[in-house]
Amino acid sequence: MRKFFKQLWTKIRSIGEPVGFLFLLLGVLVLITQAYLIVQDSQNKTDLTGIWLGLFSVGLGCIAIDLSEKADKKYTEILNEINTNTVSLLNVFDRGQDMIEQPIGNVIVKPPTAALALETFPPEVTVEKRSKEAAQKRLDEDTRKVGYVRGEIYQLEDGSWGIHWGGKYPL
Repeated sequence: MRKFFKQLWTKIRSIGEPVGFLFLLLGVLVLITQAYLIVQDSQNKTDLTGIWLGLFSVGLGCIAIDLSEKADKKYTEILNEINTNTVSLLNVFDRGQDMIEQPIGNVIVKPPTAALALETFPPEVTVEKRSKEAAQKRLDEDTRKVGYVRGEIYQLEDGSWGIHWGGKYPL
């Protein structure tokens, strides 16, 4: 029984927008009918206000349910993409040489997997100096893997080279 109601609710959410527009259209038709009846006979006590307000409310409610469903799906897709990109970036992240710059804005979304990985394994300082060619090679491999550039090489204070991930490049 519970499964039936869950499937029914999913079906209602997926068809909410067309049904909502239908109720809005019916509400407009009832409103026009009420206005016509009032113009024809001002003494007429026909009161269809409750009906057209109810139809408007149901229509707007159905549209809101459908739009929230679509927004939830899009939000989930965006968070999954961020999580996937950040985790794949950690595979080529060289601790002690590279740095990740978070996007500037009011809200910074840290996917749980990436945040846990960065907290669990703090950056280590390596004694080995990396060459510019090695850093460029890692950046080129990452670009081929994901299909776009996610960082740029830069020189550290000790003369070695690393990759600055993010910043003006999307992660």
